[in-house]
Amino acid sequence: MVLGGRQLVDAAFPDESLVFSSRDFDAVRAGVARIFKPHLLRLNDAGRNLQARMHHLRQGAVSFNRLEYGAEVEIDPDRLDDFFLVQIPVAGDAAIFCGDRRFSSTPQAASLVSPTLPLHMRWHAGNAQVCVRFERELVERHCAAHLGHALDRPLEFEPELRLDGPAGRYFLRLVTLFAEETMLARRAGASSHPLANERVAAHMASALLNALIYGQTSNMSAALAAPAAAAAPAPHFVRRAEDYLRHHYAEAVTVEKLAAVAGVSVRTLFSGFRDFREVTPMTYLRRVRLDKARRALQSGEARGAAGVTKVALDCGFSHLGRFAAHYRAQFGELPSQTARVTPAGSADPSA
Repeated sequence: MVLGGRQLVDAAFPDESLVFSSRDFDAVRAGVARIFKPHLLRLNDAGRNLQARMHHLRQGAVSFNRLEYGAEVEIDPDRLDDFFLVQIPVAGDAAIFCGDRRFSSTPQAASLVSPTLPLHMRWHAGNAQVCVRFERELVERHCAAHLGHALDRPLEFEPELRLDGPAGRYFLRLVTLFAEETMLARRAGASSHPLANERVAAHMASALLNALIYGQTSNMSAALAAPAAAAAPAPHFVRRAEDYLRHHYAEAVTVEKLAAVAGVSVRTLFSGFRDFREVTPMTYLRRVRLDKARRALQSGEARGAAGVTKVALDCGFSHLGRFAAHYRAQFGELPSQTARVTPAGSADPSA
């Protein structure tokens, strides 16, 4: 029986997922930076062939990557900032320095890097890893949903993720399944694969995140293990404001007008949303608008830049740049990427 990351060794990334295959130092560093972030890279043995390869597949706010270096390299990205990264060796090993932890990452011990912790790595020659990237906003929002309240500090995991224990083996099985299905979807074409269904993909991503937040020690583990308190129902004025926003999301809504509709003061309205929804009224409105925009883009009626612009305006967004930024943060892709796929999953011929 193959244990640990070696069960991913046969993962066959499709040819079109190849980002680069090169021995050119600058090209390799630039290629990795495009997928992850700018970083310092040092070749420890200048006389050895660097020959590096990288594959990349994205599924919503999760991406699967296979990266290998032919020579020993030092990698220093400082902090990842915007994403969590699970690095699973399928061959060779690497020395990981993350926060105040130092350990050897092997096919039995992956590394789980939190975005706020300083990171330095030494990948030994021949080290190949499958790297799973989770957008920070997705992970922290998922954790907050399970806690039942907003995070009071950044989520940080224990960096050494053992793959030879029950929790690690379960997580690795999920990674293997999700990665394989993502690869099959790429080969088959989105229309003929279950991952074309956004709910299926979101369910698989949710299962991966559950395996992490409950299976790996973090600074939120104690809170996640505590008995959940019964949530008090939101007061009537909050529900009245929410109902108004769901029906008038395309209009120019001010917080003063919303307070008047709800029949309370602005301060009471803010307190109600803060205490029972953990967002401001305007943040709630933005989420409603983003959900409406996504449904419109998924309908297949929005074609090209003009179609995306119309959807944004129809949903109450007046600043297209901010719309695109909020949309990507919420859903892990740009509005134009959503619009390229019709409800049947076939590519937009005008794209």
